[in-house]
Amino acid sequence: MASGERRRPNIRDVAAVAGVSYQTVSRALNRHPNIRPETLARIEAAIVELGYRPNAAARALVRRSSQTIGLLTLPTTHYGPQAQQIAIEMAARDAGYRIALTNAATGSVEDLAAGVTFLRETSVDALVVSVAETAMLEALAQLRVEVPYVTLEPTGLASGHSVAIDQRLGARMAIDHLASLGHRRIAQLCGPSGSIDATARTSGTEERIAELGLELVGTVEGDWTPDSGHAVGARVLALGATGIVVGNDQMALGLMHACRDAGLDVPGDVSIVGFDDVPEAAHFPTPLTTVRQEFEQVGAAAMRVLLDDLEGRAGLVHLRIPPVLVTRASVARP
Repeated sequence: MASGERRRPNIRDVAAVAGVSYQTVSRALNRHPNIRPETLARIEAAIVELGYRPNAAARALVRRSSQTIGLLTLPTTHYGPQAQQIAIEMAARDAGYRIALTNAATGSVEDLAAGVTFLRETSVDALVVSVAETAMLEALAQLRVEVPYVTLEPTGLASGHSVAIDQRLGARMAIDHLASLGHRRIAQLCGPSGSIDATARTSGTEERIAELGLELVGTVEGDWTPDSGHAVGARVLALGATGIVVGNDQMALGLMHACRDAGLDVPGDVSIVGFDDVPEAAHFPTPLTTVRQEFEQVGAAAMRVLLDDLEGRAGLVHLRIPPVLVTRASVARP
C-alpha cells in the first residue's frame, strides 16, 4: 500500500466498531432472520460510519433493499420474449440492480403462483412478469405479490403496472402501408389464439381493415414458428389476397417458402408484412417489411416505473410504446 493511502475497511473493521463478531456481520449482510434488531442497528451504523462498501450485500443492508429485481417468464426460444428478457436484464444492470430469474415452466396458473412465491422468498425488491396468457394475468391479480410489479403485456388485466409495445397500433400500421400501395384484398396469418399479443395484433388488423373499407379475405392461425408458416402457407395463399399480414417474422419466413413452392413471387404476386424485425429479416430471400418492436424501450420503461414506485413517486402506470414500421422489398403495389 502506498504511503498515506487509506486502507479500505473490511468486515472485521465493521465487527469491531459494532462490537460483534465478524460472523455476525456476515449473517446480517446475508439477511439472516435471527439477528436481533439492536444488533442489526449497530452493524448498520458501523457500515455507514466506516463507509464499508465491498459488495452489493452491504449496500442492500443499509438501504434495506436487496438491489434485485425478480423476472418471471415463460420458457420460450421465440425472438420477441428472448429479446425482451435481455432488455430487462440490461436496464436493471444500468440501474444498479441484479436479476433473479425463474420460469413458469408449464405456463399453468400453479406455476405462476410458485414462481411468484420463489421470487418473493428470494427477497426481490420488485417483479417484472412476462407472461403471454390471459388466464395467467387474471390469476396474477388474485395473488398476494406484496412488492411492486410490472407486467409486459398490453391488457392491464393484472393489478400492477404494465408496459408493452402497442400491438394493435403495429397491426394497424401494417394495414395502412398495404392500403397506401393499393392493396384491397388482405389475409392474415396470425399467432396462436391463446396469446395476448396475437389477439391484439389480430384485433388491430381487423379494425383497420374495416375502417378503411378493405376486404379481409380470411385468417389462418399458426404457432409462431417458421414450420407453421410453411405448413399453412398453401391455405393462406388459396385465399387470393394480394397482401398478407403475418403475426411474426418467423412465420413470414415459412410463408415465403410456401410462396416459392407454389411458384409465386414476393412481392410480384403477393406482398407480405411481418412483425418483430428479427435480426435476419433484412436478409430473408426477399428482405422483409415488418413492424419493429422497441424492446430496449420496454426494458428501460419497466425499470423506470418500478424505481419510481419503490421511491414512492408512481401511481398506477399503463404505458404503451409505439412500434416502428420498417419498409423493405417484400411489399409492392398489387
